[in-house]
Amino acid sequence: MTTHDDGTSRAILPEDAAQLPAAFAEAFNSGDAEHLDRLYDDPGVLVPGPGHPVTGEARAAADRHLLGLGLPIDARLRHAYVAGDVALLIVDWSVQGTAGNGEEVHLQGSAADVARRGPDGVWRYAVNNPFGTG
Repeated sequence: MTTHDDGTSRAILPEDAAQLPAAFAEAFNSGDAEHLDRLYDDPGVLVPGPGHPVTGEARAAADRHLLGLGLPIDARLRHAYVAGDVALLIVDWSVQGTAGNGEEVHLQGSAADVARRGPDGVWRYAVNNPFGTG
């Protein structure tokens, strides 16, 4: 991974598609919604529930909701298939623990994500599909 300084923060932005899930986990675990948003392509899609893709502010709100749990994510790359500037990433992930409101949280899945390499050489999510085909 390489560190890019965009003038507002030092975000770890991956130049290797296989490093995108680790960069996402680092951003998520930092609690920094802006850092997380930098890992999406424009207009990146998040599928927070099967059949419900969101972009733009709705995507950012869905990510902020998960960040609001105050729990870390564990993300482990299972497969990365790269074809030029596009990659399919299969990632096993989980968010578990007691949220700030006292609620027990047990979220997990196997993501089927699509990443795209931008002109700057950085890989970002075109489609973040955390529940895969579920």
